[in-house]
Amino acid sequence: MPPSNYQKHQAGRHLAVAEALLHGYSASLHGPQTFVTINGRKAAVQAAAQGTWMIADIDRMTAMSVDVYVLVDVTEGRRDFYVVPGDDLRAGVRERHDEFMASVGGVRPRNPESRHTAIYPKDVESWRDRWSLFDDATQHVVGEAHS
Repeated sequence: MPPSNYQKHQAGRHLAVAEALLHGYSASLHGPQTFVTINGRKAAVQAAAQGTWMIADIDRMTAMSVDVYVLVDVTEGRRDFYVVPGDDLRAGVRERHDEFMASVGGVRPRNPESRHTAIYPKDVESWRDRWSLFDDATQHVVGEAHS
């Protein structure tokens, strides 16, 4: 029986926690669905099981204030991780979406009402395995604990 989308996403969260632990960071699941905590820092996890990370609503995603994303690619047995600052990810998603919309005259050809967009691995390749983004979190959390 193939896994459901929910199971794939949950597996992505667990894989993100496991990979962070293997890089020497403290890590755990945070809440029931989207987030993990790595070195005291909350991060959103998104899993791609078919080659892209699907964004249902570009406006909702780009309005979020998530500090760090861990994108997990489990396509065809892969286990690739992209650790991306939230502002960089949102800006890139918005820019690529706006370019696409301009290329089709501002109206989606098949479904004008759709707010869907996608993130491809090539879009985030420079962030592959950038677990060091969590290094500052340890210093920040430790600094707060001693204040």
